[in-house]
Amino acid sequence: MAAPPADHDGKAGRIYLEAGHRVVAETVRARIFYEGDPEKREAVDVKADDFDGVSFYVSVSPEEKNLMRVALQVPCFKAIKDAVGEGYFAELFGLFACCSLEAPMPGFSLTVLVNLDALPASESEKEDLVSKLSTLKREVVGAPLWVCFRALLTGSKPPRSYYVVPYRPAETMYVVPSDDLVVVVYTVSFDDHVERAIANSFLQEIVISRRQSRDLASAPTVNFSQEPPHELKTIPGLTIRQPSRDKCVGAPAETPPDKVPEKFVGYLSLAISKRIVESGRLEKAVTLTEGYRSFLMYHVQATKSQLHARIRRRAANWLQVLNRAMPEKLNVEKKTIKGRTFNRAGAAVVAANRLGS
Repeated sequence: MAAPPADHDGKAGRIYLEAGHRVVAETVRARIFYEGDPEKREAVDVKADDFDGVSFYVSVSPEEKNLMRVALQVPCFKAIKDAVGEGYFAELFGLFACCSLEAPMPGFSLTVLVNLDALPASESEKEDLVSKLSTLKREVVGAPLWVCFRALLTGSKPPRSYYVVPYRPAETMYVVPSDDLVVVVYTVSFDDHVERAIANSFLQEIVISRRQSRDLASAPTVNFSQEPPHELKTIPGLTIRQPSRDKCVGAPAETPPDKVPEKFVGYLSLAISKRIVESGRLEKAVTLTEGYRSFLMYHVQATKSQLHARIRRRAANWLQVLNRAMPEKLNVEKKTIKGRTFNRAGAAVVAANRLGS
């Protein structure tokens, strides 16, 4: 289950998704801010899904009501762990004395153990803990972004020259840091050919708007193309994952192989400079960059739904016009109030004769 939209920018017409998962946040907050008898804590067993095939599991067993476990399943966790190292995940909750990492639960990539008897005293620290637990997807999938953006902010050099995150089976995120810039490249694919067309138009419009609008002059530079960007081609030793060339859903079975529409849409690259992440905007930059693919999918699905609604509404209007224009049959027999048969065609002839006389 994906988190519902939080902020709606009516002027720009954009809907941004929450950084964390609302179901996880509400479940965790109820346990962390519980002020009743510790012995009367309720057991918890909540499972929730998020974008990109990510799953959450929040549990409090009846035998250990003082321990809450928050587990996360990420398909590309191994690639992320190899890229950023195990120390990143150990430091993720190092500021909270009540939290620790334990062996992952079966079927999950990461499990955070929270001791409910050793929670922080202040309300703000508790809110920070709730936020950290509900945004586990951002912290894990966006781990290379955190590493590179922090290095960009401090002027240091990242541990690696590039990061590869296969966040979806047919899509990949590449993070390429440099001295004054971090380039993030997404390969974008959609199964349905209608969604592919909408996404292609959507991404092209983003690039055009970025170039033409003065209001977006301070936004990151955006590029979209069918070929890998220059930043990926010039990296020695980097093997670019080939995008999916499978047949799209909805293509006719008799379509020749060379005419089959492909799932692949293109390469989307974002250039993040230091001014984007400074002045306390580091977390926001990571949130928007990591969630960009989900943002795109949300708006593609919303556009597709709106188009279908407009098509159904237009078809209903046309049917009403056709029904009003349909001539009434004259040879239909009807009954009068006294039960006599009333011939509509015969009555019309009688009326015409009377008018003629």
